[in-house]
Amino acid sequence: MGSLNQLCITRLTFCDSDLIRRGFELAYHDTQHTANSLEISAKIASFTLLDYGLDQAGKSGKVLLTITKAWLPNASTLPAAKIKDRLVLQLAEDIPPDPITLNALHHIRSKGFQVALTNYTISDPRKALLSEVDIVKINCQRLMPSDLKHLHAELKGYSVTLMAGQIESWQIFEQVRAAGFDLYQGSFLGKPELLDTPKNSTNRIMLVKLMTLLFDDKSSIQEIEKVIEQEPTLFYRLLKFVNSAAYQLPNKIDSLHQAVIYIGTETLRALVAILVWAKDDHKAYTVLPQILTRAKSCELLAKEQGLAPSDRYFTLGFLSLLDVALDQPLDKLIQSLSLSEEMQNALLKDEGPLAEVLNFVRQWEKANWEILQQNQMFSPENTPELMQQAQHWAQETEKEMQNI
Repeated sequence: MGSLNQLCITRLTFCDSDLIRRGFELAYHDTQHTANSLEISAKIASFTLLDYGLDQAGKSGKVLLTITKAWLPNASTLPAAKIKDRLVLQLAEDIPPDPITLNALHHIRSKGFQVALTNYTISDPRKALLSEVDIVKINCQRLMPSDLKHLHAELKGYSVTLMAGQIESWQIFEQVRAAGFDLYQGSFLGKPELLDTPKNSTNRIMLVKLMTLLFDDKSSIQEIEKVIEQEPTLFYRLLKFVNSAAYQLPNKIDSLHQAVIYIGTETLRALVAILVWAKDDHKAYTVLPQILTRAKSCELLAKEQGLAPSDRYFTLGFLSLLDVALDQPLDKLIQSLSLSEEMQNALLKDEGPLAEVLNFVRQWEKANWEILQQNQMFSPENTPELMQQAQHWAQETEKEMQNI
């Protein structure tokens, strides 16, 4: 395999019953079709521990990494984990539940790693491995609600953490949460939780008003500056953030005018909105990485494709998750913003060149590698590295935001 930068990698977040992020799964695909799955797993594990950073999963968060059958014979040579019980090796479904596997799992856990089973089901032959397993993931799409309850009752007799995976809606999340699972993963986190009574905190109301002005193409930077200056705390946090390591600017920024020069009006608009929202929301910590990564991925992909202005695509990525941030229908939120027709068509009708970029990034988030490789925007040499850059930027940005 030529380079780690040619691996397609995305993060699949999982959370607890209170929607607090507890870590993420690394889904990956080798664009070079390397035959040696052991080599891929080894490089990914190194990437997880060194380059990606377990700290990005949270202070006590975990990172799940799938390993194949070819990897198990080398389990005894695995080095001791530097941070115990943080990296979880998830067994591919084709790994047989035999004594050899059981012995390999014992070696893995003795080195400070955890073990997970995925897509566990009723009468699963892998039950024989549960004594050496820490996390059991159940696919909610494959099972009926009654089956989920049955499995939950059965597995509670073992010392394992139960994860409900492939949760596609908030309704299903509520069902499995009522069953008492420990961890939850699925696309529901990227969808709005439409509440009967919308939340109307001071920050939320201010955010909607501010965004109405921010995303009005007729608004001047002077008008935007006046609004931000009415909130001294926001003004301070914005300047501190722009001067943080996330941007590595050559000179210190002390005014909005300077900030626009360096990061662009479009990016500034979205960052202001994110700064306001992320400080007052029950899902912010869990959803923020996806919002930041999607926005930056859209921007970098647009730049690589020669689509200008590229910072407009940053705004596109952010606005596409606005309904998730505010838990209100996207069409209703978009009506309050003075967006261009092209932007509205991309967000609401899934039409136009902006939508093509957005849909590419959405497919990446879902790890739909086969579909992506057929897309004309995909380049095995450049795209994986661009997406890794976006994820790294999102990590650094989130870290800086937690300090302001």
